[in-house]
Amino acid sequence: MTEKFSTSYQLQATSSSAGFSLFEILIAIAVFATVGLAAAQLISVSLQADKTGGQKTVGAKLVSEEIEAASAIAAEQWNNIYLLNKGQANHHHATVSSGKWATSTGDEFVAANDLEYTRYFYVENVSRTSGAIDITYNGANDDPSTQKVTAVTTWKQPGGNTLGTTTQSAFLTRSRNAAAAQSDWTTGAGQATNPSSGEDANFNGGFSSQDGNIDTSQSSIIKLMTQ
Repeated sequence: MTEKFSTSYQLQATSSSAGFSLFEILIAIAVFATVGLAAAQLISVSLQADKTGGQKTVGAKLVSEEIEAASAIAAEQWNNIYLLNKGQANHHHATVSSGKWATSTGDEFVAANDLEYTRYFYVENVSRTSGAIDITYNGANDDPSTQKVTAVTTWKQPGGNTLGTTTQSAFLTRSRNAAAAQSDWTTGAGQATNPSSGEDANFNGGFSSQDGNIDTSQSSIIKLMTQ
């Protein structure tokens, strides 16, 4: 009788153990499913963040290039920046003409990473008070030798809505101080006080007032003579 009781007990224990193991498996499956779903969501968010970060990096590079090109345009010929129509509504972009940077009206379109990027810059006048740039422009203190250039890049999927925008601004200062070139004084007196228009203008080979003590016998040289 002892053996029968023992055998019956072992069978019962075995049956109970097998049922508990199945429950544990179901719990483990549920836990793994939950963790797997959360991990998939995290991976998706991470991939989207990387994708968005890559788009912003391309946008930042494009606006940085535009600012550098505008700076090169200003260094080559200040009026090519200064005489542009001003304000956010007037879009310009840098282009290459005859081997040099130049300006063109409107936006520039760039395709990158299956996205459409739009790039442009606009120019604003700058004023100074006591030598410092004013936060708000004041026409009474206009500084014609400084311009604010802002480059803007937006990107979107082809035919879709805008996904992002990035901007960068810089103050460009006229580095070439000469307003006109004077290479010949031999024409004599009687010329206008101011040179003809344009940064590379000249004084038409003359000086502005009559003075008998000025020697202009040599081209590009003017001498003040003592009596």
